[in-house]
Amino acid sequence: MNDPALPVEATLFIEVRDRIYRYRFRDAVTSVGSAEDNNVRIKEPSVAAHHLLITWAEGQFHLRRVEEAAVHLNGERLETWSEEMRWGDVVRIGDVRLRLGEGGRTSDVAALLLVTPPTGAGTRPWQAVATQRSEIGIGGPNADLVLPGVDGPCLVIENFGLAGTYAMPVEGATAAYLNESPVVRRVRVKDGDVLRIAGSTIRMRLLRGEVMDDPEALLWPDVLKRFAAPLPLPG
Repeated sequence: MNDPALPVEATLFIEVRDRIYRYRFRDAVTSVGSAEDNNVRIKEPSVAAHHLLITWAEGQFHLRRVEEAAVHLNGERLETWSEEMRWGDVVRIGDVRLRLGEGGRTSDVAALLLVTPPTGAGTRPWQAVATQRSEIGIGGPNADLVLPGVDGPCLVIENFGLAGTYAMPVEGATAAYLNESPVVRRVRVKDGDVLRIAGSTIRMRLLRGEVMDDPEALLWPDVLKRFAAPLPLPG
């Protein structure tokens, strides 16, 4: 029998070695481990067959370790069988890190994209796009950020605030580079990072969502410093 449907939108980012996977919660009970019967299966030697449960009860996520499997929450070993989880919390099981992100259409972090197009592109010399959308499409027509010389979608910025901000490439699309390294899979994006796509340069600034109450002030350096978003918790 399936568990009751989850009444909130939530995402689990799973960091395994140099890869980051995304799981969208569907049920009130989510099992994590290396065995095939888990909702989230992580085939790593350091992960137990049934390592932990993430449950939703009375308006709150709870982290429940299974038997004696070691679990760390925000750097501290979990000594009890159950502990509350909050948005942005980092769970470590073996060599794997899990980050809990709040779902929905908007994030508590505003992403400011400062764009310099290629020389001679026939567009204005720069543009700025600020948004609290949790998924920001970059590329051709109908994208949130349209770039010259790009026919279709090429990159999605996943903006999950305290759980982190990520760049996910679109398969078969125009190549994207993050700090001059090609983006070939989901990667973490930090404040001040630089993306390059089809000759356009995009500098990312990550700010607290309330900065959107005064969007005209976004280009002032002191405003950017004052509204710097809190960093995701270390793993």
